[in-house]
Amino acid sequence: MKVFTNVYNFTINISKKEKVVKYLYGLSFVESFIFPIPPDVILAPIALTRKYNWIRLAFFTTLFSVLGGIVGYIIGSFLFEVEILNNIISEEKFFEAKKLFNKHGFLIIFLAGFTPLPYKVFTITAGYMSIAIIPFLFASFIGRGLRFFLVSAIFYFFGLDRANKLKNYFEYIGYTATILLIIFIYMRYFS
Repeated sequence: MKVFTNVYNFTINISKKEKVVKYLYGLSFVESFIFPIPPDVILAPIALTRKYNWIRLAFFTTLFSVLGGIVGYIIGSFLFEVEILNNIISEEKFFEAKKLFNKHGFLIIFLAGFTPLPYKVFTITAGYMSIAIIPFLFASFIGRGLRFFLVSAIFYFFGLDRANKLKNYFEYIGYTATILLIIFIYMRYFS
């Protein structure tokens, strides 16, 4: 069974749907404060199809992500003590993010926006810690923008033809990445 090839085919098929851009922007918005799946999962195949302007895709993905970040900031500012937030962000992740804020300041917002760090954890923590909103927005726009523009450009210019040629190797890449992730988790949390 070709698990990773099937996932590839599924995401490419989704990226060809008529309202996929609306789903992308919606995902970008909610991922910033509640949803665990990053927008890159949809952004990359949409850019790959070349049906849309990659700059426009990246810009609006960034915009909606930062707007969602504002919601996360508000949640952290006013509602952190509410029980429901335990479903959004664990206490352990919150205190880890708080420690990173204390150590690195606004740089951590930029890094959370650009890297695979969970952006929602940092948007909520920023609100809870009453981080100044303007620098928070600036760091979010820069971090998220660089990430989404990079993803969009790479996949747009990489092209669907080349991706289809690499499809034969997806299983090897997918299983290798899974094994490396398991090793990383084991070394980080169990050794």
